[in-house]
Amino acid sequence: MQSPVPILVNPAAVGGRPLKAAPGVSAVLATAGIPSEIVVSRGPGHRAEAAAGAAAAGCAWLVALGGDGTLSEVAGGLLEEGSGRTAMAPVPAGTGNDFAKTAGVPSHWKAAARRLTGGARRRQIDAGRLDGRWFINGVGMGLDAAVAVGADRHKRRAGVLGYLAGFAGVLRDGVAAPMARIRWDGGQDERRVSLVTVCNGRHVGGLFHIAPDAALDDGCLNLVWADRVNRRQVLRYAPRVISGSHLSLAVAHTALVTRVEIELDGPLPVQADGEIISTGLSRLSVEIAPGALALLC
Repeated sequence: MQSPVPILVNPAAVGGRPLKAAPGVSAVLATAGIPSEIVVSRGPGHRAEAAAGAAAAGCAWLVALGGDGTLSEVAGGLLEEGSGRTAMAPVPAGTGNDFAKTAGVPSHWKAAARRLTGGARRRQIDAGRLDGRWFINGVGMGLDAAVAVGADRHKRRAGVLGYLAGFAGVLRDGVAAPMARIRWDGGQDERRVSLVTVCNGRHVGGLFHIAPDAALDDGCLNLVWADRVNRRQVLRYAPRVISGSHLSLAVAHTALVTRVEIELDGPLPVQADGEIISTGLSRLSVEIAPGALALLC
């Protein structure tokens, strides 16, 4: 008899949207004869523990139902368990759903769940580590993290509206631009920056197509950094970043990396997979773990 597929849910996310969708996901799986079990998170860290426990018990795959934070925590649990046998099946029901966009997962939870009943494929994708913390989509310092901080204050606003509110806050408060020393395998740079991102996926902040050439399974991370910009430039360049056509701008720089060290002479906010790591850090180290995570989608 097939063991139930765990559906890991954060009940507090996006006004309870994932919790409301969970019975529907379970019903879709049931139509294909796939038993499931809804596992509701009891708090921070529980989704990672549940994922690691499912992997240790030999589950072939599990569902991560929610936004980027849920997917990141579930993936972290699987990566910490370390066997690589259990695949994560993302079903988006969050605010930005940035990782799901790059992974090619349907944007509506019902369509994503239906794919799991036929047509989904398993593949190994890369993951990253930020000073020992796992991430699957990307890490950002500066402008994109400031947008995430602002969006976090507006969680009552669903979807892109929260990020628009965060972006408006950045325009109001201005953009810090400390001197940065960036070193990666094969290169280095030193300049004032308004943004540094290290991307596994292509999208950040619910709005921005920040690394249009990124791939989840190429064994590399895409480093993108930007010169100091003022409010007027942020507003002028934003449509280019949203469309993914910004890398030709003189203020934008990019490199393929497997490891990067960033030192700043002043703190910037930092986000990882859309979650605020700190409102002010001056140093971080990022590296890739090629093919570390099994994905089913």
